[in-house]
Amino acid sequence: MSTVDENLSLPPASTAPPPAGFPLLATVAPLAAAGLIWSITGSAFALIFAVLSPLIAVASMVDARRTGRKRRRTETAAQAEAVTVLRLAITERQARWRESAWQQTPSARDIVLGRAAAARWRQTDATLVTLGCGPAPSGIRLGGATSPNDHRELRDWAATIKDAPIVVDLMHGLGIVGAAPLPEALARAVLVQLCFALPPTDVGLDLDPGPGWEWAAAFPHDDVSPAARCIVLHQATAGTPARTARDLGQGRLLVAVATRLDDLPPGCGTVVRVIGPGRAQLIRSPNRAPAIDFFPELLTRAAAADFAVALARQARDAGLVTSAGAIPVGVTLTDLLAVTAAADPSSVTPTGLGCVIGVGPAGPVHIDLVRAGPHAIVGGTTGSGKSELLTTWVASLAAAHSADQVNFLLVDFKGGAAFAPLGRLPHCVGLITDLDSQTAARALASLGAELRFRERILSTAGARDLTELEHPLPRLVIVVDEFATMLGAFPELHALFVDIAARGRSLGVHLILCTQRPAGVVRDALMANCSLHLSLRVNNRADSQALVGTDAAATLDPNQPGRCVIATDTAEPVLCQVASTGESDILEIAARFSGGTAPRRPWLDALPTLVTEADLRRIAGEGAPAPGYPLGLLDEPDSQRYRVFAYVPELDGHLLVVGGSGSGKSTLLCHLARVAECPGDAPVAVERVSADVEATWDALERVSALIESGQQTAALPRLLLLDDFDSVLARWQPDHRLAAADLLTGLLRDGPAAGVHLVVAVQRLTSTVPGLASLCPSTLLLKLPSVQDHLAAGGLSANYHATLPAGGGVWHNTRVQLLAPLPLQLTPLARSTAQLPEHGPLLVVSSSPARTAARLRAVLGVPVVELAGTTAPAASALISVETGQTDAPGRLVVVGDAETWQAHWTLLTRLRGQTAGSRASIVFDRCGLSDFRMVSHSRQLPPPLAPGRGRVWVLHPDGDLTRAILPEPDGGQVSSQVSS
Repeated sequence: MSTVDENLSLPPASTAPPPAGFPLLATVAPLAAAGLIWSITGSAFALIFAVLSPLIAVASMVDARRTGRKRRRTETAAQAEAVTVLRLAITERQARWRESAWQQTPSARDIVLGRAAAARWRQTDATLVTLGCGPAPSGIRLGGATSPNDHRELRDWAATIKDAPIVVDLMHGLGIVGAAPLPEALARAVLVQLCFALPPTDVGLDLDPGPGWEWAAAFPHDDVSPAARCIVLHQATAGTPARTARDLGQGRLLVAVATRLDDLPPGCGTVVRVIGPGRAQLIRSPNRAPAIDFFPELLTRAAAADFAVALARQARDAGLVTSAGAIPVGVTLTDLLAVTAAADPSSVTPTGLGCVIGVGPAGPVHIDLVRAGPHAIVGGTTGSGKSELLTTWVASLAAAHSADQVNFLLVDFKGGAAFAPLGRLPHCVGLITDLDSQTAARALASLGAELRFRERILSTAGARDLTELEHPLPRLVIVVDEFATMLGAFPELHALFVDIAARGRSLGVHLILCTQRPAGVVRDALMANCSLHLSLRVNNRADSQALVGTDAAATLDPNQPGRCVIATDTAEPVLCQVASTGESDILEIAARFSGGTAPRRPWLDALPTLVTEADLRRIAGEGAPAPGYPLGLLDEPDSQRYRVFAYVPELDGHLLVVGGSGSGKSTLLCHLARVAECPGDAPVAVERVSADVEATWDALERVSALIESGQQTAALPRLLLLDDFDSVLARWQPDHRLAAADLLTGLLRDGPAAGVHLVVAVQRLTSTVPGLASLCPSTLLLKLPSVQDHLAAGGLSANYHATLPAGGGVWHNTRVQLLAPLPLQLTPLARSTAQLPEHGPLLVVSSSPARTAARLRAVLGVPVVELAGTTAPAASALISVETGQTDAPGRLVVVGDAETWQAHWTLLTRLRGQTAGSRASIVFDRCGLSDFRMVSHSRQLPPPLAPGRGRVWVLHPDGDLTRAILPEPDGGQVSSQVSS
């Protein structure tokens, strides 16, 4: 037992005060005062003060000596109190050190009395043994001494601990000499400590034959085959041959007993002489320390024999040893299957899930997941062989049962490499890894639906469990490697696995859950239904106790992967070496069962990237027809089914479709317009508007006017489909943008009462139209560029899929795939046509008057007057006030820019205010809102014009404002598509 150096300080020693000096000033002062008073007053009485001088001197000396004695007494008492406190601190530290030392290396007496059970088969400092009790250095040093002899007794007492364990390391060998039977009694105590600290799986016991040591054969270590370490007990007598160097080589823990020092064999680095029952001496040690006298720990033969029997029973209860023999270091699954088939070909029952997984002391170890389970928990630290155990278990089950009897769902959250070969088995219905989290989440969510499917089968057949069915379903074994990692990625699945564990026995669904520390991961509700526990090597005794009810798994050799302890509710724990399984073994098993019918998978495949109307008809034919307009398929993995996605305006309300470029918004609107116009019970007016600034504006104004006039009622439902509304909104001028937002908001608010429902498609949700998402009760989220856009649109981060195909989206937190585009899509509604005014003057306001005038001359074939450079009298001459005719020589066409018309305001007023004949119409060519309002003096908002199409505004004499196209010079066509 090593000590830890600790420094404490001694209290400072009291110092003698210096001797008091003669009080010269106190003596001379009264004499000087008396002489001064006499010289002034001449009175003889003043000389009386001179008598006080010797009295004051004597009194001062006496008082100084009294004060010195009092200070010395106070300092002495304080020092004594400090020493007492220091002794208490040293005593407390020595007691704490002594207690820790005895706990680390308990005495043989405490071991046989059961006071040190927690330290049984420890792995740390297991070769340290206690020979007895005696003095040991404490490592406490007292500083602050002023001389070598200062507090010598206190310092010597603090540096040594009495009744401390005298500990030696058996790695250097131990020799015990003395008159019999004292050395044998000490050797028994040492042997008890070694067998208590070292598990029988790690160390063997090599005893010299001889009388008095027969009892030691009861130790469980005596049945272990030669191991890396071995306890060698040698009694040197005249007839006993000396141990060879091979016997006493590395890994041998030698304990030699002799009556003389010369009889000890080589290799005894520590030698103890037992002088009497109460005295022994450590005469040699590896660190060449001086000899130490101590009280030896002697153990009777009866106490040691009883302990050996009890320890053997504890080892058997822990599954560490049996009377059948040793466990092999390794075995292959192929050899194990051959041996078990030859020994007992009928060992597998048709109603169970029995198989062989390894070899124990009694031979092959069989596990029946149905009888011993129905669920299993597997634990073990990294490198202990968990994945190899699961692979062997699955392969052995596949070898013993056909795919009609058992199926496997493998879940590997370590990348899938360990289970990849098992995917070739016809029994395997799926391999889920953490490399594809979306597929993993979807498949695991389907397990709840699998339970409901099996419940329906049992309910229909009136059976209580799987074995009562006429045609039993195959049992489903769900094998999860790294269960803790899976729960970290999908914490909501713990409740699902608790449900499976509770109902799985009768439904034929079994769990094999593997993790490093089950006690910290598997909750009690799940652990209570998992009766079969397998523990490979774990790092501490608490984990082993929690899993298999014994600390045996914590004592397994870390250099022996695959060694495990198997515990059930009905039998004692069994030690087993798991068989190793190669890829060739799996291929051989797979070939044996090839050619059969593929088993039913417990979940559906992911939605197809292309959904056709034939798919919708097939899915709709499997159940009751759904109302509304069918537009795609919904994925419901928790119900193991696809469902037709249909939009029902009366139930779903307005629909907001959010998706990036190429996500399938336009295709959705095309399909919706087509299916809504199909003949049905209730006719519906459908208008699909493409992403056009003119068409979108006209549609909003037209439908709003129908609602305000009362022409639109719920008797004739209307469906208005707006494509890429946010991009159209961005291309409008601010005035049009605000007006369009008001029109859309009014339709969304008042439309349903009049039978109008809108489907608005946008690329992303912005604040341009306040409350757009709240005014649309339903939202369909298609693929968006980033998860931030998905969250801004109201989606959940868990529902965002960056790899969604075109048409893929989320509808009410459910994955949806829309219909694929048809070769011929429905074209947008054609806009109506109108003509420029054929009668009356045309007053043209243009940003390029010369260019517009030339174009009109070529097309209309009439003179065109350009106001630019025309004086007011000349302009006024264009009008004959007397006749009231404005175009006597021909049709009057006047062209000018906004500023010029503003300068000729009198002409504009007369032409617009004619009472006889036709009044003039104003045409605005490539003008802005400011030009329109400056010339027209109207706050009316004209319809927006699409750029690049030659669009113009026409303000008619009656105040009507329309849109038109100036005719092309080569076309001669003056008509134009127009809408009010």
